[in-house]
This record gives sequence, structure tokens and C-alpha cells, in this order.
Amino acid sequence: MADIKDVEYVFKRLSESQPTEFNNKMNDTHAGIGAVLKILDEADGRITCGDIAKKMNVSTARVAVLLKKMVAKNLIERSVDKDDARIISISLTDNGRETISQIRNLIIEHLSKVIDVLGMEKIRTYIELSDEIKKVFVEIQPPPPDFLKMKK
Repeated sequence: MADIKDVEYVFKRLSESQPTEFNNKMNDTHAGIGAVLKILDEADGRITCGDIAKKMNVSTARVAVLLKKMVAKNLIERSVDKDDARIISISLTDNGRETISQIRNLIIEHLSKVIDVLGMEKIRTYIELSDEIKKVFVEIQPPPPDFLKMKK
């Protein structure tokens, strides 16, 4: 079992360095409009709201809200399927394609700077260690504490 001083050190340093801040920004891209843009960009042709919901692992109601915002921003267009009027297909507009291109270029620019500063070897090591830490956390994940049953 790890020494308590080591545990406290790791907890303190992880809290101070906030590696989750970067991860949260990456996750934001996978949770909202950015995620829908990415899915549509990778799709061959049109895709349905249900398909998007499945890929994002969210409800169709959540996707409908995102799509409404995206139509208002002229990022996507909706069209009724010619064979089945119940199916609404979604596709990128020219503005949507330009937006996803700008996002991709911004990500490339930022990650290129990180690689230039740290070097690819450190980045690989960070990713490998992150994968190992995640694997261990998943394997030993205890149930969440029940704060109501804890001693006062």
C-alpha cells in the first residue's frame, strides 16, 4: 500500500496542475455543437437526429436543442427524407463546413505549440501514463461514498 505522504503529494500536485482542465476542454468538443459538427463532417452525406444522438450517447431531445441552435447559426440544414417524411436528415451548410475547418485548424495550431514546447516523447509518455492511470482507476473503482451514512 502506498505511503500516505505519497498519496497526499499526488493528490495535491494533480489538483494544482489541473490536467483535467485540458481534458474538460477536449470533452466540451465532444458534448455540444462541436461534437455534432465533427459527426456531420465525418458522415458520408446526410445523417439523422437519432444517429447523432447514438454517436454522442445523449437523448434525441438534447440533440434537437443543439440542432435548433445550429440551424439558427446557419451551421446545418434539415431536410425531410423524400421516401419517409418522418425522417429528418441533417447536413452541414457551407458555413458549417467552414466552421469545422476553422476548429480543426485551431486544434492543430494549439496542439502543435504544445508538442513544440514539450516534445513528442514527453507527450507520448503523458498519454501512456494517463492510459495506465485510467486503466487502474477503472479496475479498482470503489463505489462512491455515501455521505449520508458517514459519521458526523
